[in-house]
Amino acid sequence: MRWTAVERRWRDALIASVIPAGPSLPALGDIELSEFWARFEETAPVHLRLGMRVSTVTIGALLPWLLGYFRTLPGLDDEQRDEVIERALRLPLAALLVDVTKMVACLAYFADPSVQQSARRKT
Repeated sequence: MRWTAVERRWRDALIASVIPAGPSLPALGDIELSEFWARFEETAPVHLRLGMRVSTVTIGALLPWLLGYFRTLPGLDDEQRDEVIERALRLPLAALLVDVTKMVACLAYFADPSVQQSARRKT
């Protein structure tokens, strides 16, 4: 099942929220990920794809509304996004969804050749 345009916005805001820019590394939100997502949809196990979709809808769309922001994650500023993620970490099921998001975000981040090069120079 392919991501809709709305789901892609939620997903991209969500994963960008968990990996900010580092001293010599770009933020995840600044990396072109279309190739990664195409590969992810073709090769990731069904349970991981489903987990990422549930994370996207739950944390990217529903949780900000339930926390009183009355908009989805893409409509929030960085501080508000951080607050949503921090509060999600205190909720048992949502904390697991944040873990899924972090794992997929790391896969996406280190799939980028420039990030790989920068990370290798640091070691």
